[in-house]
Amino acid sequence: MNDAWGYDETDNELPNANGPKALRDYAKSQKERADAAEARIAAVEQQLRRAQVGDLFESQGVPRSAAQYYNGDADPEKVTSWVNDMRSAFGGAAAPQAQQAPQSTVSPTDQAQIQQMMQAGADGAVPGNYDVAMKQLNDPTLSTADRVAAWNQLARNQQQG
Repeated sequence: MNDAWGYDETDNELPNANGPKALRDYAKSQKERADAAEARIAAVEQQLRRAQVGDLFESQGVPRSAAQYYNGDADPEKVTSWVNDMRSAFGGAAAPQAQQAPQSTVSPTDQAQIQQMMQAGADGAVPGNYDVAMKQLNDPTLSTADRVAAWNQLARNQQQG
């Protein structure tokens, strides 16, 4: 029946609604979809756990392939404990310690010469008076008086040489 507002009672009827069988079929299909989604989520979680455990093994200095023998949680403390237990049981080396920075074998005078060469520029040319003056002029920390003095020094150096 169509009333003044355009409502028709047949609008609420489900297509192919044969009673409770349609609802049971729908519920079954939704359960299958939910089970499939849960299986995919479980697979992704398992891959994530394996990756985390592999990273923890590598951080201990143990090859990633050894993670296949570990069945615990991806907890850093548990992995460290397990790795140390296996090392002590099989006589493995201790975890590598952080490497210390190598000591410099260059004498201080040689270091100063190296630094001077590095500052000389890419082409090996020693900076001239103009380069030094331009560096001073471009220094944002200089006051106006210092900039004027650097400019005057540049002018004097150009007149002399």
